Amino acid sequence: MLKMKYFSFLVCLTLSVSLMAGNGKDAAVDSTKKKMELPSVGAGYGMMSFYGTVGSTSKLKVGVFSGIRSGYHFSAEERLSDLIAISVNYTAGHVAGDDHNLQDNRNFESRLSQFGLDAVFPFDNGIIMKRGAQVVPYISIGIGFLAYRPFVDSLDKNGHPYNYWSDGSIRNKPEGLPGSAMVTRDYVYETALSAAKTTLSIPLGFGFRIRVTDHLSARLNFAYNYTLAKDIDGVQGARSNNSYLYSNVSVHYSFGKNRKEAESGKIYENVDWVSIANLDSDDDGVIDTDDRCPGTPKGVKVDEFGCPLDTDEDGVPDYLDKEPKTKKGLKVDENGVHLDYKKIAAYQKTLASWDSTFAVRSKAFNASPSLQKLNEIEQAEKEHPRKNEISKTTIPDIFKEFDKNKNGFISVSELTSAIDSFFSGENKLTVDQVNKLIDFFFEQ
Repeated sequence: MLKMKYFSFLVCLTLSVSLMAGNGKDAAVDSTKKKMELPSVGAGYGMMSFYGTVGSTSKLKVGVFSGIRSGYHFSAEERLSDLIAISVNYTAGHVAGDDHNLQDNRNFESRLSQFGLDAVFPFDNGIIMKRGAQVVPYISIGIGFLAYRPFVDSLDKNGHPYNYWSDGSIRNKPEGLPGSAMVTRDYVYETALSAAKTTLSIPLGFGFRIRVTDHLSARLNFAYNYTLAKDIDGVQGARSNNSYLYSNVSVHYSFGKNRKEAESGKIYENVDWVSIANLDSDDDGVIDTDDRCPGTPKGVKVDEFGCPLDTDEDGVPDYLDKEPKTKKGLKVDENGVHLDYKKIAAYQKTLASWDSTFAVRSKAFNASPSLQKLNEIEQAEKEHPRKNEISKTTIPDIFKEFDKNKNGFISVSELTSAIDSFFSGENKLTVDQVNKLIDFFFEQ
C-alpha cells in the first residue's frame, strides 16, 4: 500500500510537470511566435554518496570517503520557454557503505543505472535574471527509473571468509580458535546479495550553468535522489527508504543559432517580405526588382522593363519629346527636336567661342588675381553676353543658393560672399566645391 501511495504521488507529479511544461511552451509560442530552441547535449562525471542503513553508524571510523564512489551521466535538454526546460538523462555508477565496529560489520557496493526525466527551472527567465547571463543558477525536479544490484566484500584475496571478532579485529579463523592471524579486507565486492532490482526515484537538483561560448557551457550540479527502495545496500527489512547524492561537473553543447544571430533575426520577424518583393515604387506596373527605369513620373506609359516609351527612338522619351515623330537617324537636341546642319554648325561655333572665352578669362585672372580683375571680367560678360541659347550655362543646383538675386548669374559679389561664408563656416562647401564654383564663374 505504501508503495502504491508513492507511485500515485509520482504519477501526479509527472503529470503536473508535463502540464507546466506544456503551458510554458504554449505561453512561449503565443508571446514570441517563434520556434523552440534546438536541444543541447551534455556529458559529465562526478561522485556518488549513499544514505541508508549500511554506513550510517561508523563512517568516521572506517573513513570519510569510504562510502563515496564515482559516477557519470549523459543528457539531452531542450528549453521550452523562458521558465522551463526538459532534460532526458542517463546516470550510471556505484554507491557503497561500510560499518565496522563492535556491533556491526557490514559492507556493500551497488551498481546503479538510472534513466530520468527532469523539469529544469533556470533563473535567467527574465524575472529573476536576464536571459543569457554568464552564470545562471537553476533548480530541477523529476522522476527516474532506477536499476540496482548490491554486492558485499565477504571473502579475502585467497577466497576465505572474513571473521569479525568482538575486539574489532578481522581474522582468518572464527573467534576463539588458536593460531588465528589478523587479515585486512581487499575491498573487492565479489558476492551478490540479490538479483538485479528496479525502483522509482525522485531526483531533486540544484546547480549552476556557466556559459563559455554561445554554444558551449559547463555545469556544476548536485542531485539528491530519493528512491522507493529500502535494500539498495542489501539490508532486508529496513525502516527508511534509501537515497543517494550525485555531485558532478559536466560540459554541454547547444545546437542552433547563437544569441547574436537570434537577436538579429528578431529585427526582421515582422517584415512583410512578400510585399517588399512586389513593391512598385513609381506605380508604372513594373515591380522594382524588374524596373530598369525607377522613378518614372506617374501616368507615363512604359515598356516591359519600366522605361518610358520612345516611339521615334531618338533617345528622348515621348513624354518629353517636343517632336514625337522625328525621322530615324536625325540628331536631336534635349527636347527631341531634330538639328539641321545650320543649327549644329552654330552650336559647335558657339562652343568653340565659349571655350576660348573661358580660357582667356581664366588666364587673365590667374595673371593678376584680385577682386578688381573679377569685376572687370563680370563687366565684360555684361557688355558682350553670349547670345546663343544653346550655349547658355545653367547654375548647378549646389550653387543656386549663392545666386541671391535669382537672375541665373553668379556675380562677383555673390562669388566673394560664398567664399567668405566658406571660411567662416557658414556654408557646407568643401575645398573642391569652392574651386568648382570659381571655375563656374568663369564659364558663365
